[in-house]
Amino acid sequence: MLSMSLEQISGAISASKVIAGENVFFNSIAIDSRKAKEGDLFFALVGDKANGHQFINKALEAGAKGVVVSEEIREDISAGVAVFFVKDTLIALQSLAAYNRSLSGAMLIAVTGSSGKTSTKDLIYSVLSGKFRTLKTQGNFNNELGLPLTLLGLDEGHQVAVVEMGMRGNKEIDFLANIALPNGAVITNIGQAHIELLGSVDNIAKAKGELLEHIPEQGFGILYGDSPFIEREANRCKGKVILYGEKPEYDLYLGEVIPEKLGYRFSVDFEDSTEEFYLPLPGKHNVINSLAAIGVGHELGMSYQEIRDSLSRAKLSGMRMEVIEADGIKIINDAYNANPDSTRAAIYSLLDMEGIRKIAVLGDMLELGDISIAAHKELGTEVNSSEVDILVAVGEMGRYIGMGAQGAGFPSEDIYYFKTALEAGEGLKEIFTGGDVILVKGSRGMKMEGFIGIITN
Repeated sequence: MLSMSLEQISGAISASKVIAGENVFFNSIAIDSRKAKEGDLFFALVGDKANGHQFINKALEAGAKGVVVSEEIREDISAGVAVFFVKDTLIALQSLAAYNRSLSGAMLIAVTGSSGKTSTKDLIYSVLSGKFRTLKTQGNFNNELGLPLTLLGLDEGHQVAVVEMGMRGNKEIDFLANIALPNGAVITNIGQAHIELLGSVDNIAKAKGELLEHIPEQGFGILYGDSPFIEREANRCKGKVILYGEKPEYDLYLGEVIPEKLGYRFSVDFEDSTEEFYLPLPGKHNVINSLAAIGVGHELGMSYQEIRDSLSRAKLSGMRMEVIEADGIKIINDAYNANPDSTRAAIYSLLDMEGIRKIAVLGDMLELGDISIAAHKELGTEVNSSEVDILVAVGEMGRYIGMGAQGAGFPSEDIYYFKTALEAGEGLKEIFTGGDVILVKGSRGMKMEGFIGIITN
C-alpha cells in the first residue's frame, strides 16, 4: 500500500469519526489479527463466522497502530491508536483499495473467464515480471474481498498489476472493475461454469463482458476467439481488440505445437510475424492460455525475445497442472477446480504425457444446475473416446461420468467408483505402479488433493 495520512484514509473510507493515534501515516493493512504486524491498519470485518471486532486487542498486541470499526469499542482501546468509525468495514476496505489503485501509476491487466483465468493470470505474470516489477492476485483472491486485498498490495514501486476477477452473478465484474480501473482486459474461455446461477452461456458471456466496458480507448482487450458470443461482447470495448486462439482468422493464433519433455515448443503468428516459444508446463490448453500472455507482453512493449525468455521460466499456482513424481508415478495435480471445459482439456493433457498407463481420477463438477447429470455423462463419453486406461470416478455426480463412459463402450472392469477422494486413495493406492500417469481433477468442494496425499505417502 502507498503511504497514506490519517486525512487521506479518512476521506477515502468516508469515516464518520476519527480518533488520531501515534501513527500519522499507514502503508499496510491487516484483516486477520493472527497476521497483523507492527504499524498495520486493522480492518474489523464482520463475517458469517467471525466478527473482527472481537479480535481488535489481538491485532493491537501484534503491533497494529490503527483500527477501522463499525461497532462500538471500549474507550481504552483508542489510547495511542488511530480509530476510524465507518458504517461498513468491508465497504471501507474496498474504498481504500480503490483509492490506493487510483494513486498508483501501475498498468493494470484484469483477467476473467469461465476456465483458465488463474493459469492465464499466472502466465501473464510470468511474462511481465521478466521486465517489470509486477503484482499479481495470489491464489484466486478474485472476489469482493480478495481483489481489494490485492490492490492494497500496490506500492510506489509497482509498474504493472495482473488481477483475476471471478463472478457468480450479473454486475459483479462491473463492481470489481470499478475498483480496479483496468488498462487491459483478458477474457479466457467462456463456458458452463456457474451456469446454475446465470442460466445460460449467453448470460455468462454478458456478465464476463462487463469488464470490457471499463477499458479506456488507449487500452486493449485480448479475447479467446472460440468463446461463444465473444465477438458480440468485443463491441463493448473502446480500446484495441485482439482475438487469440487456433484459427488463422484470429489476430494472434497458434501454429505448430510439439510436445517436449513436460512442456511444449510452439509457434505463434501475430502482426505479420511468426515466432517460436517454449512453455515448460503440461497441457495444450496452457499453450493457448500463453497466447494471451504473449499478447499482453507485446502490448506493454516487450520484445519477442523478452517474452520468449520469460515464458520459458513460467510457473503456475499450486494444484493447477502441477506435476508430482513419486516412486516412478507421475501425478498431474489439477485439483483446484473443475468444469466441463477445463476437465476435458485436462484429460487431453494427460494423453500428451509419456507413461505406460493413463489414469483419470475425476470428481464432481459442481454448480452446473440442471445440466449436471448430462454434463457428467458427456464427460464420460469423452473419457471413452480418449486413450485413458483407467477411470476413477469420485462423488455423487462422478458415478454419471462412469455411466457415460461405460455406455459409450469403456470397459466396466476399468472403472472404479468412490464417494470421496480419500476413499479412492485408500482403495487404490496398491494398484499404481511405476510408469503410471495419473490426472487428478475435480471441483474445489471435492478436495481431490486428498487422493494425492494418500498415494504419495
